[in-house]
Amino acid sequence: MSSDYSILKGTLGEYYLLQFDGLSEPNPGTSTAGAVLFSPDKKPILETGEFMNFATNNQAEYTGLYIGLKAAIELGVKDILIEGDSQLIINQTQGKWKVKNEGMRLLHKKVCDLLPNFNSIGIRHIYRDKNTYADKITNDVLASKQSFTSIL
Repeated sequence: MSSDYSILKGTLGEYYLLQFDGLSEPNPGTSTAGAVLFSPDKKPILETGEFMNFATNNQAEYTGLYIGLKAAIELGVKDILIEGDSQLIINQTQGKWKVKNEGMRLLHKKVCDLLPNFNSIGIRHIYRDKNTYADKITNDVLASKQSFTSIL
């Protein structure tokens, strides 16, 4: 495992990878959230996206993380590495940054309430060019205006 991950819980051995993203056009405005879950052998096994009539970009990012975690739990995943291109969401989830915005506190709590379902959790910020799969999901959902979940 890469040393640039922060371990939130447990010790990671074999793990699933969750990448998430959010999009808002304009910000705030019509928004989408997306997540992709990769198996331990790095194959995509699930895609999920959510259409939101109105949200901020940060709310969309949190929603992407939330729907990805929820889908992973439903598949029985116990060991997970989380990657996203939002430093705000990553740092707040790690507990490094406070959640000052009242509207974000509920979304942060929803994410944190899912974390005890995992035996081990790692998390890190990645740059947008490393998050293209989740980014594509958000753009596809924006174009279709339809939420979806697909097991691959």
